[in-house]
Amino acid sequence: MTPLRLRQWLGGATTPLRQWLGGAGGRLVVRIAGAAALAWLIVLPLADGTSDSTLFTFTLMFTSVAVAVNWNLTGGFTGYVDFGHAVWFGIGAYVTAILMSLQSNGLGIGWPPIPAILLGMVASGALAGLIGRFTMHLKGPYFSISMLGTFVAMREITRTWGGLTGGGVGLTLPPYLNRQLFYYLELALVVGLIGLTWWLRRTRFGAALVAIREDELGAQMRGIATTRLKVAVFSFAGASTGLFGGLWAYQNTFVDPDIAFVETRTIDAIMGTLLGGLGTVLGPVVGSVGLYWLREVLWTNLLDYHLVAQGVLLILIVLFLPKGIVGIFYARAMSLRKLWRWGASESVSQAESEPRSEGDSARQSRPVEPGQHRVAPFEERTRIVEANSIVKRFGGLTAVDGVDIEVFSGEMVGLIGPNGSGKTTLFDCLSRVHGLDNGSIRLGATDITRLSPYQVARLGMARTFQVIRVYRDLTVRENMELSVQWGEIGVRGLFQRADPATRARAEQLMEFLMLAPMADEPAGTLSGGQRRLLEIGMALMSNPSLVLLDEATSGINPTLVENIKDRLVSINAEQGVSFLMVEHNVQFVADLCERVVVLDSGRKLAEGSPREVMEEPAVIEAYFGAAGRQSPSEDGAGAGEGENP
Repeated sequence: MTPLRLRQWLGGATTPLRQWLGGAGGRLVVRIAGAAALAWLIVLPLADGTSDSTLFTFTLMFTSVAVAVNWNLTGGFTGYVDFGHAVWFGIGAYVTAILMSLQSNGLGIGWPPIPAILLGMVASGALAGLIGRFTMHLKGPYFSISMLGTFVAMREITRTWGGLTGGGVGLTLPPYLNRQLFYYLELALVVGLIGLTWWLRRTRFGAALVAIREDELGAQMRGIATTRLKVAVFSFAGASTGLFGGLWAYQNTFVDPDIAFVETRTIDAIMGTLLGGLGTVLGPVVGSVGLYWLREVLWTNLLDYHLVAQGVLLILIVLFLPKGIVGIFYARAMSLRKLWRWGASESVSQAESEPRSEGDSARQSRPVEPGQHRVAPFEERTRIVEANSIVKRFGGLTAVDGVDIEVFSGEMVGLIGPNGSGKTTLFDCLSRVHGLDNGSIRLGATDITRLSPYQVARLGMARTFQVIRVYRDLTVRENMELSVQWGEIGVRGLFQRADPATRARAEQLMEFLMLAPMADEPAGTLSGGQRRLLEIGMALMSNPSLVLLDEATSGINPTLVENIKDRLVSINAEQGVSFLMVEHNVQFVADLCERVVVLDSGRKLAEGSPREVMEEPAVIEAYFGAAGRQSPSEDGAGAGEGENP
């Protein structure tokens, strides 16, 4: 087998063996292997010939597994690669050592181990929460480098603060007496941490972390308080790592800056997670165990060259096991290439769509009489959103210049204009992705001018994007269930799975949007049109009063354009959802909207019915130039044929 074929097989080739491994047979093998390994670890200390040094070695392995599992919570689940994760281990170790050390107490009496270790855990978690609050808004390498700087700074503080930490001399702790009891304590804590991670991944909280990794802006626009969740999981990972740092200090009976704050501990956590499977529950466990024993072999046989061998191993992992060992059994495991996008959203080609036939290309839009789907007369409607004098500048460029716009209940409003006219920027302002330089926005009775995107989403504004934003590694059903009204979940609901009402609504919308047959397929496997329908369904899951629809037909097969149109009409008529839509397909807008707003160069150029707007000389000139005035009706009709007039 050639290296290329090997990489394809390991990375996701759909051979019969790979399909079996990724199915029920593979899962059964994993469960049996896991149960057998746990049983062996439980009886190991009771076997004849098991020495204290063997138990000591295994507790060090448990510590490596725990550090990798905690690193995976931020690096694998949320996609924030932490180069300084070992800082929490060092803080937990040093707080425990300071409290237990005989040198740190004038009476020669140190703290008991349990309260000292627990206080080290609390200190690590609190400091992680504080630092995470200021660093987790950074993206890509900026977050990674900031955490590396935190690690180096904390190590130097312990080195220079000799009066408390012992400086370079270090601190000595009283010895522990029962290695077997310590072994079982660490084993129980590691198994509990793995079980907690498994449970967490299956709750809304865990799904939201994956959503942040997949598309943080999209998660915010669906009501997820991303910063709070990131800081919460970062603080938990810091506290848990600090707990095992304290246990390590107690077991080692000595700490100094060079062994408590060591870079290889973070490197081992990253390599173990990559080897096992990034973003999975069992990946850090399998990878860390394998790496630990492999390093023992390398250290014994290669001595000074073991770090070189470790670097070569990392390269081989990335080349031949991009999804890790667990990725062979779990097709949706993450790869390093997908994770390390350095803060840039993954670009989804708008040109991707179903294959087109000649009949599809020739198919004409079925006209829908504007206003026939309205749920109430105009005079009975209430104002959903009102924006006044919106101004948004980017340096010396004024992208939106004093625009007023409003949408009423049950209304479908089109927002059109030439490329670069400020349509999407206006959407970004309305949904609070961008701050305003001037103006105000009200959603219902609430002033949302200074609110965050997730707060606006919780007030009833949903949005789709010009570049389709779905969580590609999650199934269609998971995408739908994750897009609920987060303001109504509460803390208790955050740590539960989707409730029956949410599942029922997701099933209903998937059926309505013709996505039910693909419910358990990863969203990344859908066609462009199907992903667009999924994105619309995700927007509707939160029962919004207003949906901002950004180029719903761009790059979509004409057959699905008609399906999208029909479903928007039904949603508007049956549920009373209002739509404000940016669209280049003018005929699509004319079929659906009774009112159209035209932008040009960031300013409102015209407003009125589709026919009135398209007959406006200024609109014709903006689209087609001065020559377009010669035949406005023909040019206007021609504009409706294409996607990008």
